[in-house]
Amino acid sequence: MESVVIEPVRDFAGYRACERLQKEVWGFADISVVPDHLIHMIVQAGGLLLGAFDGIGPGREMLGFSLSVVGLWEGGKLRHHSLMTAVKPGLQDQGIGHKLKLAQREHVLRQGIDLITWTFDPLESRNAHFNLNKLGGVVRRYIPNYFGEDMRDERNRGLPGDRFLCEWYLRAPRVEARLQGEVPWQVRLGEVKAINRTVRLSSGQRAPAGGRLGLSDPYLLFEIPSDLQALKRENLEVAKAWRGECRRFLQPYLEEGYLVTGLFREGDRSFLVLERATLEEVLARR
Repeated sequence: MESVVIEPVRDFAGYRACERLQKEVWGFADISVVPDHLIHMIVQAGGLLLGAFDGIGPGREMLGFSLSVVGLWEGGKLRHHSLMTAVKPGLQDQGIGHKLKLAQREHVLRQGIDLITWTFDPLESRNAHFNLNKLGGVVRRYIPNYFGEDMRDERNRGLPGDRFLCEWYLRAPRVEARLQGEVPWQVRLGEVKAINRTVRLSSGQRAPAGGRLGLSDPYLLFEIPSDLQALKRENLEVAKAWRGECRRFLQPYLEEGYLVTGLFREGDRSFLVLERATLEEVLARR
């Protein structure tokens, strides 16, 4: 959307618009919403709330937002940790989230900080494509139950809150390349070993069917659902099985030194791409 305006939000009217969007996007109950007074304190302490608006002046609508806080990283390095990035339902895939992240990058760099981190669900293929392929983020850590055993919001309810921790190194050649539209190396099924096996269900979705530990190839694939939300609506038990499969196979490979660096799609199937490389090697590669 060309007319979208991205700018910092520093007033309570904007904070309350952010409250409303949290409910629209995630189906939060009141108890789960980050409230206006807490958002205000985050912003006052050096955090950042960016809003995406459908124009300028009175009466405009907030279409999306991104909220991040300043924190410490390895070795005492400063980072921003992005708590939430959301786009109003019905407006996804129109570039609003991408504009928010680009603006977040610019503001954080102006603070003298060059790393933003956030978490996302390893089973959400759309998020993996956006975070890894479009932005150039990298994943080194799988965290079981990051948000608890059973999350309360409508979007995540029913599954344990396991998450990837995404690291976005804002000045890395990898990131510069992705932001300029350069596509990552493309793999093909059969050319790279897959960690796990799947079977197709009558609904068209796929279910996990086991996998292998102990592989040591430079690149590996791990299949995930093509549409986790649709799968949850159709068969929550299969979605739970996927969560267990992630813990059984993804977590050990990351602990052994693999990084998740991309999402590969072939037809209606989605695969996380794992690389056996150092963080420095991956970041330097365009």
